[in-house]
Amino acid sequence: METLATIPLPLLYVIAAAFGLVFGSFVTALSYRLPRGKSIADGRSRCSSCKRALTVRDLIPVFSWIFHKGACRQCGARISWRYPAIELVTATLFVLAIVFVNDPVHLGLLLLMTPVMMVLVVIDMEHKRLPNSLVLVLAVSAVAWRWFGDKDVLMAFGVAALVLAFGILVDAAYKALRGQSGLGLGDAKLLAVGALALPIGPFLVFMTLTGMLGVVFGAFWQRVMRARSFPFGPAILASFWVCLASGAAILNGLVSLLSG
Repeated sequence: METLATIPLPLLYVIAAAFGLVFGSFVTALSYRLPRGKSIADGRSRCSSCKRALTVRDLIPVFSWIFHKGACRQCGARISWRYPAIELVTATLFVLAIVFVNDPVHLGLLLLMTPVMMVLVVIDMEHKRLPNSLVLVLAVSAVAWRWFGDKDVLMAFGVAALVLAFGILVDAAYKALRGQSGLGLGDAKLLAVGALALPIGPFLVFMTLTGMLGVVFGAFWQRVMRARSFPFGPAILASFWVCLASGAAILNGLVSLLSG
């Protein structure tokens, strides 16, 4: 952090945004390839219409999409807005991480976890899946986060196991009553990941915020997408990111507000 402190703040934000755009481009590629069973190392990116390999000038995050007016430079086919949107959101999260996280280890972990969470959000929204491989990466990172925090890893595993079991029971009860899945196993795993990383106070904030965002996102999804069910993963992951970045500060603010 001493090295970062020597960098002027505006320049630091620019650097964070630049790295965020690069990792955002990685998110767009992985979130497209992983659900289709393609390796991220499986050759160069190609236009989904003409199948021609993309060059460096086609792959500059956000700017290529703007310069080429949202179309393939070679065949003119429209390119989805998902690509610049994902890149911009990832860049924004990288900048916000710099703003809110002061501890260098936790900052590094959050910057590592952010692209993973973004990939999970995109895949869940587009395919209603939460790949176990990515959830595992997030879980390992969550344990590291806890270890470099209060170090109460045993408590973390205990609460995570209870949360996972509770999530499975809720889903089973919902299926018995309504005949369809309510809280998916992937969602239960993400809630357990939150328990691995967050001490009990911030974890309660995380669960409360997850519920609130779930209601808002669910209403929006059902109105816009005209679908009865909605992916719950984005609400969980958004809450998780917020609580990693400033969960303790939110908890302290709530305690101060309630205590008068």
